[in-house]
Amino acid sequence: MTTIHARFASRDRSGRTPAASWNGGAGVRTALATAFRRLIEGLFARSAAARGRSRMRRDIVSLGPDQLRDVGLTRDEALRAADRIRWRSDWS
Repeated sequence: MTTIHARFASRDRSGRTPAASWNGGAGVRTALATAFRRLIEGLFARSAAARGRSRMRRDIVSLGPDQLRDVGLTRDEALRAADRIRWRSDWS
């Protein structure tokens, strides 16, 4: 008899498992909570990176001609960088 079969055999008439024979899936809940936390942290990190890129592109457009020359960009390159798709992280 497997663990699953033993768990079903120990159920009472209501279909509930006695607490002494089953821990309620605490290990599964812990694993799911960890995975969910990592997913949320990843989403926040991606969002922060996208906001940073957006801010950088906005700041590049606001630079003057002398400042653009110091950075090594032309006005056309700065405008092209500002028009980049938000989720793209490269500058090519």
